[in-house]
Amino acid sequence: MFKAAKPRSDTRSAIGVEQVSDVSAPRRWTDPGFLQSQGLLLILAGLMIFFSLKSPFFWATSNLLNVAASSTVLAIMAAPQTFLIVSGGFDVSVGATIAISTVSLGLLLAAGVPMAAAIVVVLFIGLAVGAANATLVVLLRVNPLIATLGTMSIFTGLAHFLSSGQTEVVRNDFLRWITKTQVGPVSVLVFMFIGVYAISIVLERTTVLGRWFYAIGGNAEAARLAGLPIRRVQYSLYIASGLSASVGGVLLTGILQSASPRVGDTFLLSVVTAVILGGASLTGGRGSIIGTLLAVAILGVLQNGFSLLLLPSSVQTIALGIALIVAVVFDGMLRRIERRP
Repeated sequence: MFKAAKPRSDTRSAIGVEQVSDVSAPRRWTDPGFLQSQGLLLILAGLMIFFSLKSPFFWATSNLLNVAASSTVLAIMAAPQTFLIVSGGFDVSVGATIAISTVSLGLLLAAGVPMAAAIVVVLFIGLAVGAANATLVVLLRVNPLIATLGTMSIFTGLAHFLSSGQTEVVRNDFLRWITKTQVGPVSVLVFMFIGVYAISIVLERTTVLGRWFYAIGGNAEAARLAGLPIRRVQYSLYIASGLSASVGGVLLTGILQSASPRVGDTFLLSVVTAVILGGASLTGGRGSIIGTLLAVAILGVLQNGFSLLLLPSSVQTIALGIALIVAVVFDGMLRRIERRP
């Protein structure tokens, strides 16, 4: 009399496979994602050739390793941000989280708190910022941009208040060790970089959770009907974003040997630019860790090349802005291509 309903597990599997077909299936040259990845490779190759012609030091092994090491903080934050944007979320508070993290670490160490305890507190701060964002966006249904802009303002102001706007010198052997130690010619930071992206690629391409990110971002309502734990996934991604920023704050404190409320100012633009330039769509459902990795490499080469050419930091900021605009325009073009029959 009544038609049997299709099992929820089958529906969930169908949605997951459909949404990640662009990740796991071989790409054709006409596929927009394939074209974008090839474009990123061409841009990276072009920048490396250009800077090598302008500076004889660019191709030095030590300089290339320095590019990777100096990009580690950006890379660590861009990986979870990729998954967050793919799932339909957005977090512009990462720079503020770095600021409050590095200031808190500096104040705790100055007060005589043991290093291990200070790092635990700082990581908890990152978790708390992520949880606050998740509560606003996931539970209270506040627009992600508005919610994270609000927390960005709160924690940026708090970082300036706690530090009185001053930079605190931080001298700590452990921080110096973790950011300055090398295995042969390779910095420990490079191994962190590699580790984060190896884990992220495995998560994206071989796990059910990775498929869920794309399913939720591609069609949240269909994912909900299929029984996917949308709220738990989104909540976890906001927390991961906050945690990654606090890790970045700890590393920056060691790299700079100082704690400043202004240290996170450029990272919001850098992180968002890396993810969008890497192919993630602001509407969710599209993006890849490999694309983000290529974009991080492009931004790292740009920063290093500008430094070798002795160009001011303002030029780097202009270049980041241009890259972000180009990435958003290109994203719009790809979406129009994908909608064509």
